[in-house]
Amino acid sequence: MMVVKMKVMNLILLVMFSLASCAGMTTSEIISKRGELDLMAKTAIDGLVKKDAELQKKIDDSLGYAVANMKVTKVPIVGAGGGEGVFVDKETNKRIYFTVSRFDIGSGWGARSYKILLVLNSQEMIKRFREGTWEFQAGVEASAGTSAAEGSSGGNDEEYTVHILSDGGASATATARVITIDVNEDLSD
Repeated sequence: MMVVKMKVMNLILLVMFSLASCAGMTTSEIISKRGELDLMAKTAIDGLVKKDAELQKKIDDSLGYAVANMKVTKVPIVGAGGGEGVFVDKETNKRIYFTVSRFDIGSGWGARSYKILLVLNSQEMIKRFREGTWEFQAGVEASAGTSAAEGSSGGNDEEYTVHILSDGGASATATARVITIDVNEDLSD
């Protein structure tokens, strides 16, 4: 049990360090990081559209969208994860870069990485992304390699839709989770 607690603490410290790593960036580092996140988002969207051609129309008709690169680790009872991404506000044509923190409590085991696309269809969701937001969800997830399935209490067809592109790993979980999205002031204009 002590080994599990140490692994969870190490993971939490790693996520916190990763989220703090953008502080004090030079102009060239900011430009490079923005380019990296923009390319990640484009590649993720291209991969998702390749699997579902109708998704491009949903993106085109949306008010905005967000793409994040996520890594999550789950051990019995607790899990944590994080990532970073870009939100595109189609009304203003502005990009807002953000970080994501995730804390899970529940059953399951595993580690995985994935890209998540949120297609936003309501002004309330756009406002929440502009200001940074947090959300509580209950959900189940399963993944193996590049295949994944997820269901949660968050997200509905009216406000936003969620699309997952799995990078790898394996996990099976049933958890309650808190997801925090914070605007990365260093990267965003």
